[in-house]
Amino acid sequence: MIITPIEKHQSEQAKNVILSGFLERFGFIDHTLNPDIHDITLEYDGMQHHFFVGKEMDEIICTGAIRKESDHTYQIVRMSVLSSYRKRGIGRIMLQHLEKKAHSLGARRLILETNKQWADAIQFYKNNGFTYIEEDEVSCYFEKEIPV
Repeated sequence: MIITPIEKHQSEQAKNVILSGFLERFGFIDHTLNPDIHDITLEYDGMQHHFFVGKEMDEIICTGAIRKESDHTYQIVRMSVLSSYRKRGIGRIMLQHLEKKAHSLGARRLILETNKQWADAIQFYKNNGFTYIEEDEVSCYFEKEIPV
């Protein structure tokens, strides 16, 4: 797998990877809940926010992004792996890529949230060094300190 910053012509395929995950998890898609993926390269400009795609051949098989929250904190978002590519370590590779990129941009702390009904995602983040912080009615929140 090769991970690269997203290019404009890849936006629709990347959006479809994300939406296929939502459809699988929820059984429907509410497009109003995901305004950041309507125009990915506009929202993730490569300055404050960075969006990456993982590809095999020319097919996008996973996505991941980081959003700058403050000088030393980035949020990991839009982690998604096509179902036929799961359980191969691809998500872990993308997560490590995002962590390294955030660190290179000065991050000392990573945060993320995931749906609290997604036990596999929760376990994935715990297995990758993230610490549970709290939850609300819908989401669980995690953080990870990055050594200097």
